Amino acid sequence: MKRLLCALCCAVMTAAAWGEGAPEIPRFSTAAAGGALPAGWKHLPLASFKNNTEYTLVSEDGAVVVQATAHNAASFLATKTDFDPHQLPMLSWRWKVKNGIPTANTAEQSKEDAPARVMVAFDGDMSKLSAKDRFAAKAAQSISGIGLPYATLMYVWGGKVGLDSITASSRSARIKMLAVAVDEQGVGQWHSYSRNLVEDFKRAFGEDPGRVLSIEIMTDTDNTGADAQTYYGDISVSASKP
Repeated sequence: MKRLLCALCCAVMTAAAWGEGAPEIPRFSTAAAGGALPAGWKHLPLASFKNNTEYTLVSEDGAVVVQATAHNAASFLATKTDFDPHQLPMLSWRWKVKNGIPTANTAEQSKEDAPARVMVAFDGDMSKLSAKDRFAAKAAQSISGIGLPYATLMYVWGGKVGLDSITASSRSARIKMLAVAVDEQGVGQWHSYSRNLVEDFKRAFGEDPGRVLSIEIMTDTDNTGADAQTYYGDISVSASKP
């Protein structure tokens, strides 16, 4: 039950009534290095029995960004939102992995860590879920008191999987991991991404996405017990590729 809770908690946030239009994802670059996170971002533990990843604001390469440092740890930053991805399909962000996790394996439950993740939670008809996934959602709700989204799409720095591959979580079919970078390729460099949420969701889940409820970032090393450090820049959504 602890493993189930750990896997699902990172996919958790309830919707915020921000209305239509392009929501402003709170920008790390507007804050001060060493200061508090921008209003709207919240640090959430993955489980009470796990070490927390440390998230701090630092100046890196001329901009204020989030530095995530994990030592056998797993926790995440989350911000609530509420928008229709059909109107605002493009999700853009940048990150720099300072050191990867050579022993990580995205497809193996006991080694499923990632130095970098940007995660998107989607709303949907919970009655459409399989009995197994409904049970998982109910179990997590009863244990943690936090509701789960219909589906979560994770853009990850994958380990021992193909670039642009999609891997289903071994703990829940409603969590899919899309590898936008892999292994040690590009470690130490900034990488910028613009992904079409509708296209990626359809490819991962075989259906149209519902509204986006939250966006999260996470660096985790709790399965491998490794050390990892990653920098995350601003995240934005738009109607077209910037």
